[in-house]
Order: sequence, then structure tokens, then C-alpha cells
Amino acid sequence: MNPTVQALEAQLRQTQTIPEKFVLLDRLYRFLSLSYPQQARQIVEEMLILSQKAAYPAGRGLALKNLGDYHLRQGHLPAAQGCLEEARAILRKVGETAAEIEAQNALGSFYYLQGQFPKALEYYLEALEESRKYGFKLQESSALHGIGLVQHTLGNYPEATKYLLRSLALKRESGDRPSESDVLNDLGLIYLEVGDHAGAAELFRESLSIKQALGDHHGEASALSSLGLTFYRLGRIQEALHYHRQALEMADSLGSLQIKALCLENQGLCQARLGHLEQALELFQAAMALYQELHSRPGELRVLLQVGLAQSRLEQSENAIHSLQQGLSRAEKLGLQKALFEFHQALSQVFEQTHKPALALHHLKQALEIERKLQQEQQTQRTAALLAGFQVEKARQEAEIERLRNIELARANRELAQAIENLKEADAEKTRLLEMLRRQSKELERLARQDPLTRLYNRRYLEENLEREFAASKRYGFPLSVAMVDIDHFKQINDTFSHQVGDDVLRLVGQILESSCRGVDFAARYGGEEFVLVFPQTDLTGALIACERLRQRIENHRWGDLHPQLRVTVSIGVCSDPDLPNHEKLLAAADAQLYAAKQAGRNRVYPQAHNLVGGP
Repeated sequence: MNPTVQALEAQLRQTQTIPEKFVLLDRLYRFLSLSYPQQARQIVEEMLILSQKAAYPAGRGLALKNLGDYHLRQGHLPAAQGCLEEARAILRKVGETAAEIEAQNALGSFYYLQGQFPKALEYYLEALEESRKYGFKLQESSALHGIGLVQHTLGNYPEATKYLLRSLALKRESGDRPSESDVLNDLGLIYLEVGDHAGAAELFRESLSIKQALGDHHGEASALSSLGLTFYRLGRIQEALHYHRQALEMADSLGSLQIKALCLENQGLCQARLGHLEQALELFQAAMALYQELHSRPGELRVLLQVGLAQSRLEQSENAIHSLQQGLSRAEKLGLQKALFEFHQALSQVFEQTHKPALALHHLKQALEIERKLQQEQQTQRTAALLAGFQVEKARQEAEIERLRNIELARANRELAQAIENLKEADAEKTRLLEMLRRQSKELERLARQDPLTRLYNRRYLEENLEREFAASKRYGFPLSVAMVDIDHFKQINDTFSHQVGDDVLRLVGQILESSCRGVDFAARYGGEEFVLVFPQTDLTGALIACERLRQRIENHRWGDLHPQLRVTVSIGVCSDPDLPNHEKLLAAADAQLYAAKQAGRNRVYPQAHNLVGGP
């Protein structure tokens, strides 16, 4: 048996008073909850029975707080909420302020896990204010940690780092090693998001070392899983699998379904990346069974998406569509917008592959609309989080000023002058935030007309601006040329080298198109592997010359950097007919020339351009 457990149990046997028993039981639960969930649950039940026998309300409050924490760790969120809210009410009534703030922080964690970030931030900020008011450093560090997690999830990485570093300093000052390792792990996740994989791995290893030293097997499994994620991002899949398998073995020994499900899901992602799709499907289905047992709808939806994508890659189109539509239906019932976006996007790809363009277009439009709403919602939440942090800092300063006024009037006056200066700085900060919001609004406008994969203009922008250019061409008699570009044998590229390589090819072709445009030209992604180039004030000869150079540039690009056997060419159809009635006909004529180029053997420009700059 662990020496710490033995020491605490020995003290319990010698303790006679009820309040002291509950203090020791509370400490024993905290220790056992790290690695021994079943024993921890038994301690909670003992606390509940003892509080009822002794008619000790404070003890019941502590027991319910710990029971809520246990449910959070096990992923039983509704049960956790009820316990924590009742615990907070009891602890407030009996004046157990430190424990009440702990319940407040735990409720912040509950809303964070539910994805209700403004609500989570509200609870964490209230806990931060109360813990500072009473000088409770451990509770303050927990609140700072929670705020950092919310800021991280919303993508406010500088703010998240600031709060996590403050939390880390307090935890080290108080010697709270278990929580210190948790903060290190979360800092590692920020490093991972900003692309510093080496820094992330170092933080995860430091967290893992602390967990191993403490015997915190749950934390150790989480740290191993984080290391696996790091190597997955680096593309070092075998090393990622090594860490995920270690984490799974540990989760099995602990009986932790939550960690086991996550490890199975991560292993499935690794096997899918390696192209072992049948094995990936088995892992995803095992993970889904666990998520269903845990009633973890977000986890279940994540895995269902991966199942559909794997089935699509295995050319099991009907199964893929069934899985993705099933996930879409569940996401609609739960109102999970991010999941809805992912399922619509995946269904669009599957219907495109099965040559059902109407259905593919329908789901693509749905995905784009949801993406736009998500970006707006996330931007609003980010701004609210920044302003909430600003308000709590402002309130803290005002409280400090009031305290100093009561102690020493003259000193308070000096502090008041400083506070006024701080408020001026705060106004400047508010102005900066509003300017940031304005820039982010412009960025949302840009995203609405941009293809997310290639970063070229999207079809919506193309239709609007080509119509305007066509009208100007008609009115002023300027020439206007349009080119339709198609990547040759693109499906074969996807099937032979993977969809990841196919996406990279689309991105690189987009970059080559964009860099080849003059200031007045523009390039857009028309759909799938098709692109459109618009050449205002350019006749057919000029457009053919530009397109032939572009064709040669793509053919001669170093595609071997993506895969040694990869070769990429394009076929291009060009039209510059001023007598056509509208821009749609102009596009259709370019498409007809593209068809002729492909019929003639691909990797060429039509009408023929041999006598201009050299043909294929």
C-alpha cells in the first residue's frame, strides 16, 4: 500500500473529532483520485454516511464536492453538476469558504467540458475574485488555470499563456506538484497549437516525470497520450503509436473508460494516416462503443466522422454515407455546430467522389454557412473572454484602492492617482481590443470569399467579379479572357498517393496560379480540382501565352518533394469571345475548350498555342 495512504489512514484511526476526520478524508480523497478511482469513490461514500450519522452539514458539503469531482473525472457530467451545485450552496451556508471556492472552480470545469465557455469563464472569474479576497493561493491558482484553459480553447494563446504561467508560479510556490504537472501539460498543448513541437514535447515529458514520481497513473496516461499527439502532428506515426499504446495499457489497468476511449481513437487516427484503414475502423468502432457507454456524445461524434472518412477511403461509399448521415442527424439533435460543419464537409466530398454533384454542392453550401456562423460566434466569444479578463483585473484594482483608503487615507490618495493612470491604460487597452475586433471582422469578410483549402478566391467571388468584368468589357470594348484549369488524373493522385497528398497538390497548384497572376488578374477555385483564371483587358493571344507558361511551370514543378513518384500536369481551356451574351456563356465556352484539351490527350492548352510559346 502507498505510504501516503497508510499515513492518512493511521491519522484517521487516532482522530476522534468529526471536523478533523473530514479534513483527513478530504485529503485522502484528493490523493486517491489521482490514480485509484474506485478507492476514491469509497472514501466519498464514507464521507456521505459519516456526515449523515453525525448530522454535520459541512461534512456533507465536502463529500458532495468530492463526489462532483469524481463524476467530472469519470465523464458523468450531469451527475457532476448536481453534486457541485448542492455542495456550493451547503458550503456557503456553513461558511466553508475555501471549499466553496473549490466547488466554484469545479463548476467552471463542468461548463468548460460542456463547451459553454462564457459560463465557464463566469465561474472561474468569480472563484478568482473570491480566492484573492481571502488569500487562498491554491484556489486562486486553480481559477487561473481554468481561465487559461478557456482562453486556449478560444484561440487566445497569449492570454492563455499569461494565465497558465501565473497559475504555475502559484502552484510551485505552494508545492502543489500534481496540479503543477497539469499546468505544464496544458502549456505544452499551447506550444503544440503554435507549431513549437520541440517545446511541447519537453513540457509533456516534464509533466510525465512529475506524474510518474507521484504515482498519478491517470495523469501519466494523459501525458503519454499528449506525447503521442505531438509525434502524430510531426508525422512520426510509429512513435505516436508507441506512446498511445503505452497510455492504453495504463488506462486498461486503471479501468478508466474515458482515457481508454481516447487512446483507441488516437490509435485509429495513426493507423488511418499509415493507410491501415481496416485496422483503423476496428479501433474507431471500439472507441465508439466506450464513448456510448460513457454517454460522451462529442467523443462518439468525433469517432463516427472518422469511421465515415475511413469507409470513404476504402470505397465503401454506401457505408460511408450511412455513417456520416447518422452523425449529421445526431449533431443536429445536440446542436453541435462544429460537428455539423465537419459532417456536411465530409458528405460533400463523398458525394463528389460518387459523382453526385447536386448532393455534393448542397452539403458544401451547408458546411460553408455553418463555418461562417462558427467563425462569427468564436470571434464574439474570444472578444468577450478578453473583455471579461479586463473587467476582473479592473475590479481587483478598485478593491485594492478601497482597502488602502480604509487603512491610510494619505497612502490611499497616492494609490488612487496610480489607479487613475491604470484606468487610462485600461481605456487604451479597450481601444486596442476594439481595433482588434474591427480587424477580425475584416478577416471574416475575407474568409467568406476565400476557398479554405487553397486560399484562392472561391466560386462565389468568381461569379460576382466575373459578371462585373464582363459588363465592363461589353461597355468599354476591352478584351476579356477566361481560362478553365483542370488537374489531370486528380482522382488517380488521391487513390495512389492519399487524399493528404491530393490536398497538398491542390494547395500548391493554387499557389502557382496566384503567383502567376498580374495585378489585374485573379484566380479562383471553381470546385474539386478545377480552377478559373480571369484576364481583364487581355485578348486571346495574350491569355494563351500566359496559360502555356503556367502549364509548363506546373509540369516542371518539383512534385517529387511531396512523393518521389508524383507527377502533376494540367489541361487548360481558354475563351475570349466578346460576342457571347453573358459571363456564364464565357465560362461555358472555356469549359468546352478544356474538354477538347483533355480529349486531345491532356497536359495542353486549347485553342492550341504551339506557335506562341511552345506546346507540350
